Amino acid sequence: MNPLLIIKKNPPPLLLLMSAILLFAVVFSQIVGINFRGIKMFDLPLDTVLWIITLFLILLGAFYQLTNKFLYSITITQLHVFITVFTTILILIVLFTGIIPSKEITENHEIIGSLIQILSLIFVFAQLIYLFNILLGLLAKRK
Repeated sequence: MNPLLIIKKNPPPLLLLMSAILLFAVVFSQIVGINFRGIKMFDLPLDTVLWIITLFLILLGAFYQLTNKFLYSITITQLHVFITVFTTILILIVLFTGIIPSKEITENHEIIGSLIQILSLIFVFAQLIYLFNILLGLLAKRK
């Protein structure tokens, strides 16, 4: 069976796959020697933020499994999962670009901060899609 068809029918395992990739990136960066200790994001050490995001994605995948019968639409679920995964990937790209910056990024370091803030807001607001999906499902079953 086509893996894309499986993901299209049941997208929450994509969150678990993304958390595994993120976990691999965190562990691999420590093996390579990239040190996150001196870098802060939202007044937290960057390695702590990466662990928080990884655990959040794992919990979100578990919540999808627990609330599967309450969800209103698979389309809303797909939208939420893809926005969450896409913004997580973009956050990682921007973070690693900021850790090992080019000359242009070094001269305009506020771009990295602004991008991280925007992507973090998109990530947080995407989680509201999940809550919206559950609320619609509960309201539809109530009628």
